[in-house]
Amino acid sequence: MIIKLISLGRLMRLEKPVGTLLLLWPTLSAFLILKNGSPSLELVIIFCLGTFFMRSAGCVINDYFDRDFDGKVKRTKNRPLVTGEVKPKEALILFFILVCLSASLLAWTNILTVMVAIIGLVIAVIYPLSKRFFRIPQIFLGIAFSWGVLMVSAAELDRISLTSLIMFTACFFWIIAYDTAYSMSDKEDDKSMGLYSSAITFGKHSQKLILACHLLSLCLWSLCGYLEKINPVFYLSILVCLVLVFFQFQLIKEGDRDKCFLAFKRNNWIGFTILLGSMFGTVQGI
Repeated sequence: MIIKLISLGRLMRLEKPVGTLLLLWPTLSAFLILKNGSPSLELVIIFCLGTFFMRSAGCVINDYFDRDFDGKVKRTKNRPLVTGEVKPKEALILFFILVCLSASLLAWTNILTVMVAIIGLVIAVIYPLSKRFFRIPQIFLGIAFSWGVLMVSAAELDRISLTSLIMFTACFFWIIAYDTAYSMSDKEDDKSMGLYSSAITFGKHSQKLILACHLLSLCLWSLCGYLEKINPVFYLSILVCLVLVFFQFQLIKEGDRDKCFLAFKRNNWIGFTILLGSMFGTVQGI
């Protein structure tokens, strides 16, 4: 029983929290910016739990759909569904439980948040399949991983504000950037299995795409700061992010798969830096 629980935890990527953090940082930043540093603590807790449940559910359904491919890739060949530690039926049951846990949290929100959440769930389920038929599946991931910003706007403001749409777009370009770096580390494996990715589609121009998306994202975050009249200290975090992007570009420019994967993981610091800027930029009295 304990071994089964450990395997289910691995299926949920409990040992790899970076994915949850990449979802969480912009969501928390949205709370701070949209509510001028004074978000509802109850909603923040609800969204932190929801982020964990939905990211875990996303990992489970992704591995369920990819179970026939993962065994052919060195990085994923030991995933629980490939080794048989978890059966496909068990994975689907776990996915259903995680979605239900996440859905139960919506009872503390409003109708608009529920409607936005339903659309977000559909997009999250489509993403793992999109790599089979869509040349840039990262677009689906970008929408799915940015969706939390729109849900924050719906929950806190009971509407989708202009600023939330700009933040959503900023997150979208950031996700395209970091997941293209991620896909560069799997490029050859994906090619051999006939799967699509932005790294394959853009080929030698992938590094330029990543840089352009990062810069677009930071420009849009800066626009949010301007529209919401955030304290100028916020822009210091944008400058720090520019430095982090520069170092990431040094990692990916040769296309080495291990360095590209490292560049992907280092995006955690970009998200955290934006959160710090949002926090200090909206603190009253600064």
